[in-house]
Amino acid sequence: MPDESQLLTTTDTSLAVIETIRELDGATPAALAASLDLSESAVYKHLFTLSKHGYVVSSGDEYQLGARLYHLGMYVRNRSKVYELAGQYVIELADRSNEESDFGIEENGRIVTLFDSVGSSANPSSRLNNYEYMHTTAIGKSILARLPASRIDRIVDRWGLPQITEQSITSRGDLDDELARVRERGYAVNDQESIRGKRVAGCLAEAPSGTVIGGFTVSGPAYRIEDTDLHQEFPDILHRVVPEFEAALESQGLV
Repeated sequence: MPDESQLLTTTDTSLAVIETIRELDGATPAALAASLDLSESAVYKHLFTLSKHGYVVSSGDEYQLGARLYHLGMYVRNRSKVYELAGQYVIELADRSNEESDFGIEENGRIVTLFDSVGSSANPSSRLNNYEYMHTTAIGKSILARLPASRIDRIVDRWGLPQITEQSITSRGDLDDELARVRERGYAVNDQESIRGKRVAGCLAEAPSGTVIGGFTVSGPAYRIEDTDLHQEFPDILHRVVPEFEAALESQGLV
């Protein structure tokens, strides 16, 4: 985990400004100052610097995030042929299940979805909330189940176990019980725990060395997805397709 003694407060505040603009879906300097407990003059300095580099743009009195951030996000998504290949297998999972499929990775104790597909193409994820808590997602639970208790402790200490929906896990004891079930059955579920009305099954993708690459999911709407889909059909599809992805990584020399 980061050494807090190395923290640059100015950079930390600029990043908080970016996050707050996203959370508020655009904000005036006054709104940012109120949310961050800063003076408007301090907020203006951060906005001026971020605007100079294209990370925020102004429209009248309101500031929005700039396209420079999209450019950087696309760079991250495309920097690895591993992720490019994962996008192809997202399509395969969506095709075999006739449902939605995602691929995501763990970064700094959170889950970032890189690709999603509901048909014949995998697209860069366009979700507004694309930096999810591990305890609320099927990919996150699958990864947590592989981590030592000390690492789980650090993630929970940093991010907590916030309740995103009524179904979210909010206690460490319940999380430990859930992770034990994930280890036993070889897949994880997110049963309306991050998004109301969405049922998700997911599992890990890893290199031959055992290094976790990320995770894949299959999901659908709660009104249509039965328990047999969530606990039998979806895991069966994942357990057929994900090993194909892992084998392709090895055969192409990507891991």
